[in-house]
Amino acid sequence: MLALALSGCLTTEYQASGKQTRPAVIVNIDAVQAPLDLSLRTVIVYDGPGSWKREALWDEYVLTLRNGGTSAITITTAALVDAAGAHRAPGDDPWELEKTSQTLEQRYRRDGVEFARSEIPDALVFGSAAVGGAAGTLFSAISATASSASVIGLPVYYIVVYGVNRNNKSTAAAEFARRRLRLPLTLYGGESQTGSLFLPMAPNPRSLELWWTDGAASNAVVLSLARLQGLHAAAHAPAAAPAPSAGTSPAAAPAR
Repeated sequence: MLALALSGCLTTEYQASGKQTRPAVIVNIDAVQAPLDLSLRTVIVYDGPGSWKREALWDEYVLTLRNGGTSAITITTAALVDAAGAHRAPGDDPWELEKTSQTLEQRYRRDGVEFARSEIPDALVFGSAAVGGAAGTLFSAISATASSASVIGLPVYYIVVYGVNRNNKSTAAAEFARRRLRLPLTLYGGESQTGSLFLPMAPNPRSLELWWTDGAASNAVVLSLARLQGLHAAAHAPAAAPAPSAGTSPAAAPAR
């Protein structure tokens, strides 16, 4: 009886996702700015396919980065560009990132953006086979297609994680750190690396931008996120609705 009583009092803030969580769905959206090849493998969203922390207030962009050249390059900074052109930097602390997402959510709503945490596009339900970017509600749109989608090609820890202890803040933080791509990141010629950028939730994001340098010159690769239209946007929200004031320009370090 005591165990039953206590179970009703546990917060979901640090709990792992349940075993009913479906595996992450591969989307494979690619962009190249030689010598850097960028591939978005999947996006793990609030209680969506592949989620490992219950009610996580961030979006996990799983990337594969490859240096197709012969000389070393260093990826220095990254940013998500939202519907209004604001640049949002990845987070390195899960709890501060959740606070940032909550603050932005309030601003989006205050600015008239129909923000919806659980709204996801077809691309994150049906994977690379999806056509278009129509939004689908998390609990109604996910079908058997998602449960059978391929997860081949991702590191083993991107398969749904059940080992994160419930109500365990330190274990959730450790899993966050294990997945996170740490910038700056140097890739030698022919080297590739897969990992995650954890970003604040943003409805209808436009693009993901990564800046790199080889010591002599700098450049950026821009990955269009048109296939993610509908992400965190209520079903009838406009694709380019107003958002909080823009962050830094691509020439400067993006604001968190």
